[in-house]
Amino acid sequence: MALTPELTEELRYLEINVARRIRSLRFGQSRSPLKGFGYEFESHRKYQVGEDFRRIDWNVSARMQEIYLKRHFEEREVSVFLVVDVSRSMHFSTAKYSKNLRVMQVGATLGFSALSDSCKFGILAFSDTVEAYEPPRKGRGHVWRTIEQLYRLRPARSGTNWEFALRFLRGHLRSMSIVFLLSDFITDPNVTQLAELPDLKVLAQKHDVIPIVFMDQLESNLPRGRGLLRLRSAEGREEMLLSLSSHQRSTFDALVKKRRTDLRDLFYSLGMECLFLNVGEAFMDPLTMLFERRKKV
Repeated sequence: MALTPELTEELRYLEINVARRIRSLRFGQSRSPLKGFGYEFESHRKYQVGEDFRRIDWNVSARMQEIYLKRHFEEREVSVFLVVDVSRSMHFSTAKYSKNLRVMQVGATLGFSALSDSCKFGILAFSDTVEAYEPPRKGRGHVWRTIEQLYRLRPARSGTNWEFALRFLRGHLRSMSIVFLLSDFITDPNVTQLAELPDLKVLAQKHDVIPIVFMDQLESNLPRGRGLLRLRSAEGREEMLLSLSSHQRSTFDALVKKRRTDLRDLFYSLGMECLFLNVGEAFMDPLTMLFERRKKV
């Protein structure tokens, strides 16, 4: 299935919008917890006649009593890699956009940002198996083909297996990368058990990992009204009947708040900065703010 004309037009708009906002959406300017990644290394050498005086480090020169220049080494080449959850829960939606469609829009934005910053771009799409893998490469054609591949993907399985996906990624992602985890993180094992996965810890140690959590409004707030609500698991056969009483609403709100806190604490404990996105709301401004926070000081 090819991209629809409407979606193609929307993605072209995103590409143009990214180009306009490129000062914010820059990976090379990102602050990273990994030394040697996303940074320029700086040292000094003595000034030679005829060189650009604007590169003189006057503080170092004053201490050394000789004129020294800042010397910039080339940054390491950055790869941008998306780990995309395509399990059945990602197709749930009560808004205009389902979670998986919003993921594709965010993924396209990140791909166009990587393209504008001359970064390699790749993806791993997974359910409880690997559904698609595209190793990091450069080029506009590669970014568009990857986005179209993600759009055309029809997952063979319905579940979510982070352990399998992370193990696969660990074996294939050789160079240090900025890795975006795009998911609703509705999974078994649960959030606390995710923290015990050794491959997640190794990934966080070797790469700059940024989880983006996609949420639907109904997953955060029960609908208005009275009576009973039947809920069915998108990835299993479980069902439950939920009362819409005030007590149940309070219990539900507490569980939602706890889950969000647990996710944030998990990512923070691994040195990851996360972003929560409601699929019913615009995503470009929160994504831009994430990049702004990560800019080098």
